[in-house]
Amino acid sequence: MILIESTIKFPYSKKLIKAWLIEALDLFGFKLKKISINIVSQKKMLSLNSSYLNHSDDTDVISFSYTTKPRVSGEIFISDYMLELNSKKYRQTIDNEMVRLISHGVIHLMGHNDKSIKEKRFMIKLEDKFISLFHVKHIKNV
Repeated sequence: MILIESTIKFPYSKKLIKAWLIEALDLFGFKLKKISINIVSQKKMLSLNSSYLNHSDDTDVISFSYTTKPRVSGEIFISDYMLELNSKKYRQTIDNEMVRLISHGVIHLMGHNDKSIKEKRFMIKLEDKFISLFHVKHIKNV
């Protein structure tokens, strides 16, 4: 199950996101249980970052994992503010950056971290794989 709530217009269908995530998760030996994707305001994201991670700065994505392997379940929060900033910083469309941030959040739900340089590099490789699978699904117009 995929749930989507957004402060901005969500550019993709829930059907496409679900098909993409089912395929991507399957590739890594996981199954989709329930993922909630929430695009939230800068204020809401700062509140989550402060309350749950004890950080006082902006962040682009926060994931809360309820995964019991192999079934992936959890909540992903994406900052609409950072989504826009990142899209400019990385010279991407908002839509492409959203795919990257969703990928990043799901990879966290799979149990991966990005605290060290080595972990960050590995997560980027996984993100690239997720993104390439998305674009194949999107082209097929699921």
